Amino acid sequence: MSARKIFGLALVFVLLLSACAPAATPTPQEIVRTVVVTQQVVVTATPKPEEKKLEIFHWWTAGGEREAADAMLKAFKDKYPDAEIVENPVPGGGGVSHRVVLQARLSAGLPPDTFQTLGGAELKSYVDGGYLIPLDDLWAELKYADVIPGPLAKAVNINGHYYSVPLNMHIQNILYYNKKLFDELKLQPPTTFDELVAVAKAIKQARPNMSPIALGTKEKWEAAFMFDSLLLEVGGPEYYVKLYKGEVDVTNDPTFRTALERLQALIPYIYPNHAGLTWDESCGLLVSGDAAMVLMGTWAIGYFKSRGWTPGTDFGAVTFPQKPERILLFHPDTYGLTKGAPHPQTTMNWLRVVASPDLQIPTDVTQGGLFARLDIEPSNFPDPIRQELQTYVRNNPGKLILDQHGSIAPFSFTQAYWDVMAAFTAQPNVDQTIQSAGDLFKTYNVKQEAAWYQWP
Repeated sequence: MSARKIFGLALVFVLLLSACAPAATPTPQEIVRTVVVTQQVVVTATPKPEEKKLEIFHWWTAGGEREAADAMLKAFKDKYPDAEIVENPVPGGGGVSHRVVLQARLSAGLPPDTFQTLGGAELKSYVDGGYLIPLDDLWAELKYADVIPGPLAKAVNINGHYYSVPLNMHIQNILYYNKKLFDELKLQPPTTFDELVAVAKAIKQARPNMSPIALGTKEKWEAAFMFDSLLLEVGGPEYYVKLYKGEVDVTNDPTFRTALERLQALIPYIYPNHAGLTWDESCGLLVSGDAAMVLMGTWAIGYFKSRGWTPGTDFGAVTFPQKPERILLFHPDTYGLTKGAPHPQTTMNWLRVVASPDLQIPTDVTQGGLFARLDIEPSNFPDPIRQELQTYVRNNPGKLILDQHGSIAPFSFTQAYWDVMAAFTAQPNVDQTIQSAGDLFKTYNVKQEAAWYQWP
Protein backbone atom coordinates (compact mmCIF):
# COMPACT_ATOMS: atom_id res chain seq x y z
CA MET A 1 0.00 0.00 0.00
CA SER A 2 1.35 3.43 -0.94
CA ALA A 3 2.13 6.15 1.59
CA ARG A 4 -0.58 8.33 0.01
CA LYS A 5 -3.22 5.63 0.61
CA ILE A 6 -2.02 5.12 4.19
CA PHE A 7 -2.23 8.86 4.80
CA GLY A 8 -5.72 8.98 3.35
CA LEU A 9 -7.04 6.07 5.37
CA ALA A 10 -5.54 7.43 8.55
CA LEU A 11 -7.04 10.82 7.90
CA VAL A 12 -10.51 9.34 7.28
CA PHE A 13 -10.20 7.26 10.43
CA VAL A 14 -9.28 10.25 12.57
CA LEU A 15 -12.03 12.40 11.10
CA LEU A 16 -14.61 9.69 11.78
CA LEU A 17 -13.47 9.51 15.37
CA SER A 18 -13.74 13.24 15.68
CA ALA A 19 -17.27 13.19 14.31
CA CYS A 20 -18.49 10.53 16.77
CA ALA A 21 -16.59 11.41 19.93
CA PRO A 22 -17.90 13.98 22.41
CA ALA A 23 -14.39 15.12 23.21
CA ALA A 24 -12.63 18.04 21.56
CA THR A 25 -11.70 17.74 17.89
CA PRO A 26 -7.98 16.94 17.38
CA THR A 27 -5.81 19.66 15.99
CA PRO A 28 -4.25 19.32 12.48
CA GLN A 29 -0.89 18.79 14.16
CA GLU A 30 -2.28 15.80 16.06
CA ILE A 31 -3.76 14.35 12.86
CA VAL A 32 -0.42 14.59 11.07
CA ARG A 33 1.36 13.07 14.06
CA THR A 34 -1.04 10.10 14.01
CA VAL A 35 -0.53 9.56 10.29
CA VAL A 36 3.26 9.78 10.61
CA VAL A 37 3.26 7.22 13.40
CA THR A 38 1.07 4.93 11.25
CA GLN A 39 3.41 5.34 8.30
CA GLN A 40 6.45 4.65 10.43
CA VAL A 41 4.99 1.38 11.64
CA VAL A 42 4.46 0.23 8.03
CA VAL A 43 7.73 1.49 6.59
CA THR A 44 9.97 0.16 9.34
CA ALA A 45 8.54 -3.38 9.06
CA THR A 46 11.32 -5.46 7.41
CA PRO A 47 10.92 -8.89 5.78
CA LYS A 48 12.70 -11.90 7.24
CA PRO A 49 16.14 -12.32 5.61
CA GLU A 50 16.37 -15.14 3.08
CA GLU A 51 17.95 -18.28 4.44
CA LYS A 52 21.33 -18.96 2.81
CA LYS A 53 20.42 -22.32 1.36
CA LEU A 54 20.40 -24.04 -2.03
CA GLU A 55 18.11 -26.98 -2.80
CA ILE A 56 19.42 -28.65 -5.95
CA PHE A 57 18.31 -31.65 -7.97
CA HIS A 58 20.84 -33.39 -10.22
CA TRP A 59 21.40 -36.87 -11.61
CA TRP A 60 25.18 -37.07 -11.39
CA THR A 61 25.53 -40.27 -9.37
CA ALA A 62 27.63 -42.64 -11.54
CA GLY A 63 31.41 -42.96 -11.45
CA GLY A 64 33.04 -39.77 -12.71
CA GLU A 65 29.75 -37.91 -12.35
CA ARG A 66 29.59 -38.07 -8.56
CA GLU A 67 33.10 -36.66 -8.37
CA ALA A 68 32.09 -33.91 -10.81
CA ALA A 69 29.07 -33.03 -8.68
CA ASP A 70 31.39 -32.71 -5.68
CA ALA A 71 33.70 -30.42 -7.68
CA MET A 72 30.75 -28.35 -8.88
CA LEU A 73 29.32 -27.83 -5.41
CA LYS A 74 32.76 -27.14 -3.96
CA ALA A 75 33.20 -24.30 -6.47
CA PHE A 76 29.97 -22.78 -5.18
CA LYS A 77 30.96 -23.23 -1.54
CA ASP A 78 34.32 -21.60 -2.21
CA LYS A 79 32.45 -18.47 -3.34
CA TYR A 80 29.64 -18.65 -0.79
CA PRO A 81 30.90 -20.61 2.24
CA ASP A 82 27.89 -19.67 4.38
CA ALA A 83 25.39 -21.29 2.00
CA GLU A 84 23.96 -24.66 2.96
CA ILE A 85 23.57 -27.11 0.07
CA VAL A 86 20.80 -29.72 0.05
CA GLU A 87 21.19 -32.25 -2.77
CA ASN A 88 18.28 -34.27 -4.18
CA PRO A 89 16.00 -33.65 -1.16
CA VAL A 90 13.75 -36.52 -2.33
CA PRO A 91 15.32 -39.89 -3.31
CA GLY A 92 15.52 -40.77 -6.99
CA GLY A 93 18.76 -39.83 -8.69
CA GLY A 94 20.09 -41.19 -11.97
CA GLY A 95 18.68 -39.67 -15.12
CA VAL A 96 15.28 -41.06 -16.03
CA SER A 97 14.10 -41.80 -12.47
CA HIS A 98 15.39 -38.40 -11.36
CA ARG A 99 13.01 -36.66 -13.75
CA VAL A 100 10.01 -38.55 -12.38
CA VAL A 101 10.73 -37.44 -8.82
CA LEU A 102 11.45 -33.87 -9.91
CA GLN A 103 8.21 -33.64 -11.90
CA ALA A 104 6.25 -34.80 -8.87
CA ARG A 105 7.79 -32.03 -6.78
CA LEU A 106 7.13 -29.38 -9.41
CA SER A 107 3.54 -30.51 -9.96
CA ALA A 108 2.90 -30.43 -6.23
CA GLY A 109 4.10 -26.82 -6.00
CA LEU A 110 7.15 -27.84 -3.94
CA PRO A 111 10.02 -26.92 -6.26
CA PRO A 112 13.69 -27.10 -5.39
CA ASP A 113 15.64 -23.91 -6.02
CA THR A 114 17.31 -25.27 -9.13
CA PHE A 115 17.55 -28.51 -11.03
CA GLN A 116 19.65 -30.10 -13.73
CA THR A 117 18.04 -30.19 -17.16
CA LEU A 118 19.26 -30.68 -20.69
CA GLY A 119 18.82 -27.83 -23.14
CA GLY A 120 16.42 -27.79 -26.05
CA ALA A 121 13.08 -29.56 -25.89
CA GLU A 122 13.59 -30.92 -22.37
CA LEU A 123 14.17 -27.39 -21.11
CA LYS A 124 11.19 -26.22 -23.19
CA SER A 125 8.92 -28.72 -21.47
CA TYR A 126 9.70 -27.10 -18.10
CA VAL A 127 9.22 -23.62 -19.58
CA ASP A 128 5.88 -24.61 -21.10
CA GLY A 129 4.87 -26.02 -17.72
CA GLY A 130 5.52 -22.65 -16.07
CA TYR A 131 8.23 -24.00 -13.79
CA LEU A 132 11.14 -21.69 -14.68
CA ILE A 133 11.88 -17.95 -14.50
CA PRO A 134 13.46 -16.09 -17.48
CA LEU A 135 17.11 -15.17 -16.91
CA ASP A 136 17.61 -12.47 -19.56
CA ASP A 137 18.93 -9.93 -17.05
CA LEU A 138 21.46 -12.40 -15.67
CA TRP A 139 22.68 -13.28 -19.19
CA ALA A 140 23.08 -9.57 -19.96
CA GLU A 141 24.95 -9.03 -16.68
CA LEU A 142 27.33 -11.89 -17.42
CA LYS A 143 27.54 -11.20 -21.19
CA TYR A 144 27.26 -14.96 -21.46
CA ALA A 145 26.13 -15.10 -25.09
CA ASP A 146 29.45 -13.51 -26.07
CA VAL A 147 31.59 -16.34 -24.68
CA ILE A 148 29.71 -19.51 -25.68
CA PRO A 149 28.94 -21.01 -29.12
CA GLY A 150 25.83 -19.73 -30.88
CA PRO A 151 24.21 -23.20 -31.13
CA LEU A 152 24.67 -23.62 -27.38
CA ALA A 153 23.00 -20.28 -26.64
CA LYS A 154 20.09 -21.23 -28.92
CA ALA A 155 19.66 -24.47 -27.00
CA VAL A 156 18.59 -22.59 -23.85
CA ASN A 157 16.66 -19.77 -25.52
CA ILE A 158 12.95 -20.53 -25.61
CA ASN A 159 10.54 -18.07 -27.24
CA GLY A 160 13.19 -15.35 -27.20
CA HIS A 161 14.19 -15.72 -23.55
CA TYR A 162 17.06 -17.47 -21.78
CA TYR A 163 15.78 -19.88 -19.14
CA SER A 164 18.90 -21.64 -17.93
CA VAL A 165 22.68 -21.39 -17.74
CA PRO A 166 24.71 -24.16 -19.46
CA LEU A 167 27.87 -25.30 -17.74
CA ASN A 168 29.13 -27.67 -20.42
CA MET A 169 28.64 -29.24 -23.83
CA HIS A 170 28.40 -32.99 -24.13
CA ILE A 171 29.31 -34.44 -27.49
CA GLN A 172 27.14 -37.49 -28.09
CA ASN A 173 28.62 -39.28 -31.09
CA ILE A 174 31.96 -40.55 -29.78
CA LEU A 175 33.31 -44.06 -30.20
CA TYR A 176 35.59 -45.18 -27.37
CA TYR A 177 37.89 -48.14 -27.79
CA ASN A 178 40.34 -50.26 -25.82
CA LYS A 179 43.57 -48.73 -27.08
CA LYS A 180 45.87 -51.49 -25.90
CA LEU A 181 43.74 -54.08 -27.67
CA PHE A 182 43.64 -52.02 -30.86
CA ASP A 183 47.40 -51.56 -30.75
CA GLU A 184 47.91 -55.28 -30.18
CA LEU A 185 45.64 -56.22 -33.11
CA LYS A 186 46.98 -53.36 -35.24
CA LEU A 187 43.49 -51.90 -35.73
CA GLN A 188 42.63 -48.32 -36.61
CA PRO A 189 39.63 -46.76 -34.81
CA PRO A 190 36.64 -46.75 -37.21
CA THR A 191 35.01 -43.49 -38.33
CA THR A 192 32.47 -44.93 -40.80
CA PHE A 193 29.95 -47.78 -40.71
CA ASP A 194 31.95 -49.94 -43.13
CA GLU A 195 35.09 -49.48 -41.04
CA LEU A 196 33.14 -50.31 -37.88
CA VAL A 197 31.89 -53.59 -39.32
CA ALA A 198 35.38 -54.53 -40.53
CA VAL A 199 36.91 -53.81 -37.11
CA ALA A 200 34.12 -55.72 -35.33
CA LYS A 201 34.75 -58.77 -37.52
CA ALA A 202 38.50 -58.60 -36.83
CA ILE A 203 37.96 -58.41 -33.07
CA LYS A 204 35.46 -61.26 -33.10
CA GLN A 205 37.92 -63.43 -34.99
CA ALA A 206 40.83 -62.58 -32.70
CA ARG A 207 38.82 -62.61 -29.44
CA PRO A 208 35.84 -64.98 -29.87
CA ASN A 209 34.70 -64.48 -26.25
CA MET A 210 34.74 -60.69 -26.47
CA SER A 211 31.84 -58.59 -27.76
CA PRO A 212 33.22 -56.04 -30.23
CA ILE A 213 30.59 -53.45 -29.26
CA ALA A 214 29.32 -52.69 -25.76
CA LEU A 215 25.80 -51.44 -25.15
CA GLY A 216 23.48 -50.88 -22.21
CA THR A 217 19.78 -50.27 -22.87
CA LYS A 218 18.34 -50.39 -19.37
CA GLU A 219 17.39 -46.71 -19.60
CA LYS A 220 16.55 -47.06 -23.32
CA TRP A 221 18.25 -43.89 -24.60
CA GLU A 222 21.52 -45.69 -25.21
CA ALA A 223 20.09 -47.55 -28.22
CA ALA A 224 18.94 -44.28 -29.78
CA PHE A 225 22.50 -42.96 -29.33
CA MET A 226 23.91 -45.73 -31.46
CA PHE A 227 21.21 -45.29 -34.10
CA ASP A 228 21.85 -41.54 -34.27
CA SER A 229 25.46 -42.04 -35.32
CA LEU A 230 24.43 -44.41 -38.10
CA LEU A 231 21.66 -42.06 -39.18
CA LEU A 232 24.03 -39.09 -39.33
CA GLU A 233 26.34 -40.89 -41.73
CA VAL A 234 23.55 -42.06 -44.02
CA GLY A 235 21.59 -38.80 -44.13
CA GLY A 236 23.99 -36.00 -43.18
CA PRO A 237 23.34 -33.05 -40.86
CA GLU A 238 20.46 -31.42 -42.77
CA TYR A 239 18.56 -34.68 -42.88
CA TYR A 240 19.22 -35.32 -39.18
CA VAL A 241 17.68 -31.98 -38.22
CA LYS A 242 14.71 -32.38 -40.57
CA LEU A 243 13.97 -35.84 -39.18
CA TYR A 244 13.80 -34.77 -35.55
CA LYS A 245 11.81 -31.69 -36.48
CA GLY A 246 9.17 -34.04 -37.87
CA GLU A 247 9.67 -32.97 -41.47
CA VAL A 248 10.38 -36.49 -42.78
CA ASP A 249 7.79 -39.20 -43.35
CA VAL A 250 9.83 -42.15 -42.09
CA THR A 251 7.27 -44.67 -43.35
CA ASN A 252 8.35 -43.91 -46.92
CA ASP A 253 11.92 -42.78 -46.31
CA PRO A 254 14.87 -44.84 -47.62
CA THR A 255 17.41 -43.06 -45.39
CA PHE A 256 15.68 -44.02 -42.15
CA ARG A 257 15.29 -47.59 -43.38
CA THR A 258 18.95 -47.86 -44.36
CA ALA A 259 20.08 -46.63 -40.95
CA LEU A 260 17.87 -49.22 -39.23
CA GLU A 261 19.23 -51.95 -41.45
CA ARG A 262 22.75 -50.91 -40.49
CA LEU A 263 21.86 -51.09 -36.80
CA GLN A 264 20.43 -54.55 -37.39
CA ALA A 265 23.68 -55.60 -39.09
CA LEU A 266 25.62 -54.60 -35.95
CA ILE A 267 23.52 -56.63 -33.51
CA PRO A 268 25.59 -59.83 -33.83
CA TYR A 269 28.61 -57.83 -32.61
CA ILE A 270 26.80 -56.18 -29.66
CA TYR A 271 27.09 -57.43 -26.07
CA PRO A 272 24.07 -59.74 -25.77
CA ASN A 273 22.92 -58.90 -22.24
CA HIS A 274 22.62 -55.16 -22.86
CA ALA A 275 19.01 -54.87 -21.62
CA GLY A 276 20.12 -55.12 -18.01
CA LEU A 277 22.96 -52.59 -18.20
CA THR A 278 23.06 -48.83 -17.63
CA TRP A 279 25.35 -46.60 -19.72
CA ASP A 280 28.18 -46.70 -17.19
CA GLU A 281 27.97 -50.46 -16.90
CA SER A 282 28.26 -50.72 -20.67
CA CYS A 283 31.45 -48.65 -20.48
CA GLY A 284 32.61 -50.96 -17.72
CA LEU A 285 32.58 -53.82 -20.24
CA LEU A 286 35.63 -52.25 -21.89
CA VAL A 287 37.48 -52.06 -18.58
CA SER A 288 36.64 -55.67 -17.71
CA GLY A 289 37.68 -56.92 -21.16
CA ASP A 290 34.18 -58.10 -22.11
CA ALA A 291 33.87 -55.60 -24.96
CA ALA A 292 36.18 -53.55 -27.15
CA MET A 293 34.23 -50.44 -28.23
CA VAL A 294 31.28 -48.33 -27.05
CA LEU A 295 29.40 -45.37 -28.54
CA MET A 296 28.86 -42.89 -25.74
CA GLY A 297 29.03 -39.19 -24.91
CA THR A 298 31.91 -37.22 -23.45
CA TRP A 299 30.86 -38.08 -19.89
CA ALA A 300 32.32 -41.56 -20.47
CA ILE A 301 35.77 -39.98 -20.15
CA GLY A 302 35.08 -39.22 -16.50
CA TYR A 303 33.80 -42.74 -15.97
CA PHE A 304 36.87 -44.39 -17.50
CA LYS A 305 39.15 -42.20 -15.43
CA SER A 306 37.23 -43.14 -12.28
CA ARG A 307 37.99 -46.79 -13.13
CA GLY A 308 41.71 -46.05 -13.37
CA TRP A 309 41.97 -45.83 -17.15
CA THR A 310 44.18 -43.15 -18.65
CA PRO A 311 43.04 -41.33 -21.82
CA GLY A 312 45.40 -41.94 -24.72
CA THR A 313 46.96 -44.92 -22.96
CA ASP A 314 44.20 -47.31 -21.92
CA PHE A 315 41.45 -45.91 -24.10
CA GLY A 316 41.14 -43.76 -27.18
CA ALA A 317 38.21 -41.95 -28.77
CA VAL A 318 37.08 -40.69 -32.17
CA THR A 319 33.94 -38.88 -33.20
CA PHE A 320 31.71 -41.19 -35.20
CA PRO A 321 30.94 -40.80 -38.04
CA GLN A 322 33.33 -38.40 -39.74
CA LYS A 323 31.77 -38.66 -43.20
CA PRO A 324 30.18 -37.06 -45.18
CA GLU A 325 31.44 -34.38 -42.77
CA ARG A 326 32.47 -34.13 -39.15
CA ILE A 327 29.40 -33.02 -37.22
CA LEU A 328 29.20 -33.00 -33.43
CA LEU A 329 25.83 -33.94 -31.93
CA PHE A 330 25.61 -32.21 -28.57
CA HIS A 331 23.46 -31.34 -25.60
CA PRO A 332 24.27 -29.23 -22.54
CA ASP A 333 23.71 -29.73 -18.83
CA THR A 334 22.07 -26.58 -17.52
CA TYR A 335 20.56 -25.04 -14.39
CA GLY A 336 17.82 -22.44 -14.00
CA LEU A 337 15.74 -20.69 -11.34
CA THR A 338 12.45 -22.36 -10.49
CA LYS A 339 9.26 -20.37 -10.15
CA GLY A 340 8.57 -20.14 -6.43
CA ALA A 341 12.13 -21.09 -5.52
CA PRO A 342 12.50 -21.03 -1.70
CA HIS A 343 15.87 -19.26 -1.90
CA PRO A 344 16.00 -17.12 -5.07
CA GLN A 345 18.92 -14.88 -4.07
CA THR A 346 21.16 -17.83 -3.24
CA THR A 347 20.07 -19.51 -6.45
CA MET A 348 21.04 -16.49 -8.54
CA ASN A 349 24.48 -16.59 -6.93
CA TRP A 350 24.62 -20.28 -7.81
CA LEU A 351 23.88 -19.51 -11.47
CA ARG A 352 26.62 -16.88 -11.55
CA VAL A 353 29.08 -19.52 -10.40
CA VAL A 354 27.74 -22.04 -12.94
CA ALA A 355 28.64 -19.61 -15.72
CA SER A 356 32.16 -19.04 -14.41
CA PRO A 357 35.47 -20.70 -15.28
CA ASP A 358 35.86 -21.32 -11.53
CA LEU A 359 33.14 -23.96 -11.74
CA GLN A 360 33.41 -25.13 -15.34
CA ILE A 361 37.11 -26.03 -15.27
CA PRO A 362 37.09 -28.41 -12.27
CA THR A 363 33.61 -29.77 -13.05
CA ASP A 364 34.00 -30.41 -16.77
CA VAL A 365 37.53 -31.75 -16.43
CA THR A 366 36.24 -34.26 -13.88
CA GLN A 367 32.91 -35.19 -15.46
CA GLY A 368 33.96 -35.42 -19.07
CA GLY A 369 32.12 -32.65 -20.89
CA LEU A 370 33.55 -29.76 -22.86
CA PHE A 371 33.61 -26.22 -21.49
CA ALA A 372 30.57 -24.13 -22.32
CA ARG A 373 32.85 -21.09 -22.44
CA LEU A 374 35.07 -20.82 -25.49
CA ASP A 375 37.38 -18.38 -23.70
CA ILE A 376 38.69 -21.20 -21.49
CA GLU A 377 41.87 -22.63 -22.95
CA PRO A 378 41.54 -26.24 -24.22
CA SER A 379 44.88 -26.98 -22.53
CA ASN A 380 43.00 -27.02 -19.21
CA PHE A 381 41.91 -30.52 -20.15
CA PRO A 382 44.52 -33.10 -19.13
CA ASP A 383 43.63 -35.49 -21.95
CA PRO A 384 44.29 -35.17 -25.70
CA ILE A 385 40.74 -36.28 -26.55
CA ARG A 386 39.02 -33.20 -25.17
CA GLN A 387 41.83 -30.83 -26.04
CA GLU A 388 41.21 -31.72 -29.68
CA LEU A 389 37.40 -31.61 -29.35
CA GLN A 390 37.37 -28.24 -27.57
CA THR A 391 39.73 -26.78 -30.18
CA TYR A 392 37.51 -28.12 -32.97
CA VAL A 393 34.41 -26.52 -31.41
CA ARG A 394 36.29 -23.25 -30.92
CA ASN A 395 37.17 -23.14 -34.60
CA ASN A 396 33.95 -24.69 -35.92
CA PRO A 397 31.02 -23.72 -33.69
CA GLY A 398 28.65 -24.15 -36.64
CA LYS A 399 29.39 -27.89 -36.69
CA LEU A 400 27.37 -28.33 -33.49
CA ILE A 401 23.85 -29.76 -33.81
CA LEU A 402 21.48 -30.48 -30.96
CA ASP A 403 20.91 -34.21 -30.65
CA GLN A 404 17.57 -35.93 -30.12
CA HIS A 405 18.49 -36.73 -26.51
CA GLY A 406 15.86 -34.39 -25.08
CA SER A 407 16.83 -31.59 -27.43
CA ILE A 408 15.22 -31.12 -30.87
CA ALA A 409 12.01 -33.16 -30.68
CA PRO A 410 9.61 -32.80 -27.72
CA PHE A 411 10.66 -34.75 -24.67
CA SER A 412 7.43 -36.78 -24.58
CA PHE A 413 8.20 -38.06 -28.08
CA THR A 414 11.83 -38.72 -27.23
CA GLN A 415 11.02 -41.00 -24.31
CA ALA A 416 8.64 -43.09 -26.43
CA TYR A 417 11.18 -43.14 -29.26
CA TRP A 418 13.82 -44.53 -26.89
CA ASP A 419 11.48 -47.42 -26.09
CA VAL A 420 11.08 -48.22 -29.80
CA MET A 421 14.82 -48.18 -30.47
CA ALA A 422 15.65 -50.25 -27.40
CA ALA A 423 13.03 -52.81 -28.45
CA PHE A 424 14.62 -52.97 -31.89
CA THR A 425 18.02 -53.92 -30.45
CA ALA A 426 16.34 -56.77 -28.57
CA GLN A 427 14.12 -58.01 -31.42
CA PRO A 428 14.99 -56.26 -34.67
CA ASN A 429 12.06 -55.84 -37.05
CA VAL A 430 12.72 -53.07 -39.56
CA ASP A 431 9.18 -52.72 -40.95
CA GLN A 432 7.52 -52.76 -37.54
CA THR A 433 9.98 -50.23 -36.11
CA ILE A 434 9.50 -47.88 -39.06
CA GLN A 435 5.75 -47.98 -38.56
CA SER A 436 6.06 -47.44 -34.80
CA ALA A 437 8.42 -44.49 -35.29
CA GLY A 438 6.11 -42.99 -37.91
CA ASP A 439 3.18 -43.22 -35.52
CA LEU A 440 5.17 -41.48 -32.78
CA PHE A 441 6.04 -38.52 -35.01
CA LYS A 442 2.32 -38.03 -35.64
CA THR A 443 1.06 -38.80 -32.13
CA TYR A 444 3.36 -36.26 -30.51
CA ASN A 445 2.89 -33.65 -33.25
CA VAL A 446 6.65 -33.36 -33.65
CA LYS A 447 6.50 -31.09 -36.70
CA GLN A 448 4.73 -28.38 -34.74
CA GLU A 449 6.34 -28.96 -31.35
CA ALA A 450 9.91 -28.94 -32.74
CA ALA A 451 9.43 -25.92 -35.01
CA TRP A 452 11.19 -23.75 -32.43
CA TYR A 453 14.62 -25.22 -33.33
CA GLN A 454 16.58 -23.61 -36.16
CA TRP A 455 19.81 -24.89 -37.70
CA PRO A 456 22.21 -23.57 -38.73
